[in-house]
Amino acid sequence: MNDMDSILAIVENPTRRRILQAVVREPHYPLQLSKELGISQQAIVKNLNLMEKEGILVSYRESSDRGPERIFYRPSSEFTITIDMRNNMFEVRMIPTGEDNKKTEEKPKEVKKTPDERRLEEVRARISQIDRQISEFDRRRSEMVRERNDLINQFLHMSDLDNLDYEHRELLYDMLNRPNWNAEDISKKLGFNESLVSRMIDDILQCCRQMDR
Repeated sequence: MNDMDSILAIVENPTRRRILQAVVREPHYPLQLSKELGISQQAIVKNLNLMEKEGILVSYRESSDRGPERIFYRPSSEFTITIDMRNNMFEVRMIPTGEDNKKTEEKPKEVKKTPDERRLEEVRARISQIDRQISEFDRRRSEMVRERNDLINQFLHMSDLDNLDYEHRELLYDMLNRPNWNAEDISKKLGFNESLVSRMIDDILQCCRQMDR
């Protein structure tokens, strides 16, 4: 998906943002999302169908030991959007996710110019230089975001997540994505008692130690 207007229309909705925050951690099925987010299953399904239609999510079926097969949803695209709003500037950009986006610029022909024209040209040249630097920052940012995501994925793939329940997996995800947060910060975000969060962290660490044996 690369239609920026469609992406912005999707993520401006708080319910859809909460759904996306869940499915980027791991695939979810509608009833699970309804219970975890406290949103009606009808609203969940409606938004899932919309995001699948727009190409942000993809669904697949998986059999279940507890009943009929379930339809799971997972992300099918990656993107980064930046918005700059300043005096005399409003710019919305979609940052490439790793691909080289450099363009070859043709050298302008030499033409005799008035002082005002030269001044205008100097300002435009400096703005062009700044824009190239911003593009380079965006490219480097994209690389760093990808490296960050790879580190999280590598750790999760090495972890025995089957031995962790949903709340522990959610906590582990927050620990990885908010490395500067302590147990108190995470407990406020998850709505758990701090002492409970500390015990859950001990459970996760114990699971990690068992992996190393």
